[in-house]
Amino acid sequence: MPRTKFVQAVLQGQGAGNDGLTLEGADGQMFTFTPRQVAAFIVVSAADIGEQWHSWQDEIFAGYPQQQRRDLKTNWAASLWPGPLKPPSNILSMLSHLLAPLSRMPADTGIPLPPAFGDCRAPLSPRDEAAASALYWQGITRMHPLTEMDSARHLLEAAVAHNPWVGEPRLLLAQLALTSGDFDAAEQHAAAGLAALQAWGTAWDKRIEWAGGMAWARIELQNARARQWPENLAALNGLGLVQ
Repeated sequence: MPRTKFVQAVLQGQGAGNDGLTLEGADGQMFTFTPRQVAAFIVVSAADIGEQWHSWQDEIFAGYPQQQRRDLKTNWAASLWPGPLKPPSNILSMLSHLLAPLSRMPADTGIPLPPAFGDCRAPLSPRDEAAASALYWQGITRMHPLTEMDSARHLLEAAVAHNPWVGEPRLLLAQLALTSGDFDAAEQHAAAGLAALQAWGTAWDKRIEWAGGMAWARIELQNARARQWPENLAALNGLGLVQ
């Protein structure tokens, strides 16, 4: 099945009706998909891309799914794997539009509606995705001078405003709130971050695997509800779920 052609066709508005979708492969072979198969392949394609994609794919597949062939020797620097492992800055927007037809497809496809992007109903613009990724990266890597906690908070709040569909910026906001003793805000951010991670089933920041992010979110949420947090740096290393 020519997945790139499939993604291109769905983004062009094909395949959302009762007639399904017909595609021609590179060798001339015809592929016909029922509405159920269209829905299934949308979900599988989005899950596969979301699980793999970080800044390395941003570079080597620039413009996906309309990417152009580029010479490896000329673009050798982009090829160095895994690169900086930054969160992607130009793929979630595409995924939000790829998933959107699921909310308009026939109700009898039998394919569950993924919870990402507000049950596939909220598009994310390329501008907002790029801004959120850049703001998060400036904060988490301290590329932007963080002389005061408010500076970090403002960066992360702006990242969430641009892209509310990923969990990691919210988990950092939860940690800042815990450190400040604002346990109500910490609980809100931790719960939202946990829900976002659960919705995706994969990490946005690929430097930490999804299970690690889930564990950290639950630790934050538990401590926010218990209204407690370590007062020295070394104690953070001993945090765990104890109830």
